[in-house]
Amino acid sequence: MQQTEFTGVDPSYYKVRLISWLINTAIYLLIALVPLALKLFTLDVPLWLVILPPLTVILIALWVLFLIRRRVRALGYAEREEDLVVRSGVMFRKQVVIPYGRLQYVEMTSGPLERRYQLCKLTVNTAAGAATAVIPGLPAQTGTDLRERLAAAGEEKMIGL
Repeated sequence: MQQTEFTGVDPSYYKVRLISWLINTAIYLLIALVPLALKLFTLDVPLWLVILPPLTVILIALWVLFLIRRRVRALGYAEREEDLVVRSGVMFRKQVVIPYGRLQYVEMTSGPLERRYQLCKLTVNTAAGAATAVIPGLPAQTGTDLRERLAAAGEEKMIGL
């Protein structure tokens, strides 16, 4: 069996994931610190309720931080002759193979952080709707080019040219 050569996502996608992690962690930590704020206002809050939530948030956040780089490196896609293969996942690896003849539409989106780093996310949908492949962290121009190639390949395979 031939080894598939995957194209990885843009390295700046790591920064996007890192900033998202920081924002989410800050929000969860603020919520976890509510019992401490209540205790400071002389309300009777048990000590375990003051310590446990922030400690839990910090431990989970550190674990997620440890995994971010590996998750970004695990993302990739390969354009083959008859199909598109998208891979993701570190512990639970996933590969989605979408034949070009089954492509229904390709959607390109970009959030504020992604636009800041000139990145986009491509979502490839099939006619059945059950198989959807998402390729985040693509440079905007690469995403546009890939969307056009996939749309053209899908039309070609669908009408049998």
